[in-house]
Amino acid sequence: MNKLTETMVVYAFKMDKENVKRIFSIPQEITHFTSSAQIARIIAKKRNIKESLATATALVHDIYRIKTGINENHAVLGYELAKAFLEENSEFSNEDIEKIAVAVKNHSKKDQIGNPLEELIKDVDVFDSYFYDIKKDNKFYRDRFYKVVNELNLPEGEYYY
Repeated sequence: MNKLTETMVVYAFKMDKENVKRIFSIPQEITHFTSSAQIARIIAKKRNIKESLATATALVHDIYRIKTGINENHAVLGYELAKAFLEENSEFSNEDIEKIAVAVKNHSKKDQIGNPLEELIKDVDVFDSYFYDIKKDNKFYRDRFYKVVNELNLPEGEYYY
């Protein structure tokens, strides 16, 4: 998975254009997707999800925002971009690429329950963002955050969303 991580980092740096207005800088995006990938690997082990799929999903979950700087509807718009990126840069089967792309497409629907890979990336996205002080005042985000805190057996009372 290191090669895919490197490839995604290189891709993100190529998108760092001065004329693109961004909600998050490219260094912030890289930090988020690389730390998300590590968290995804840990949670995938606990949930018995294929680690390579979880890690790849975390690496590309914000690919549309990375390319365009646009946050609005970035999950849905990232579906095709994630597929194309993985087809070109990974050895995943078409079936696995589709699973990853669907998880990317649905990762912003924090209020909905999806398949295990979708749930993993939603939880990872919320959990990782917390550590960068990016929180949404939203019951679904809070519930997902505390679900991961409990799942990882982190000390109660040390984390507040």
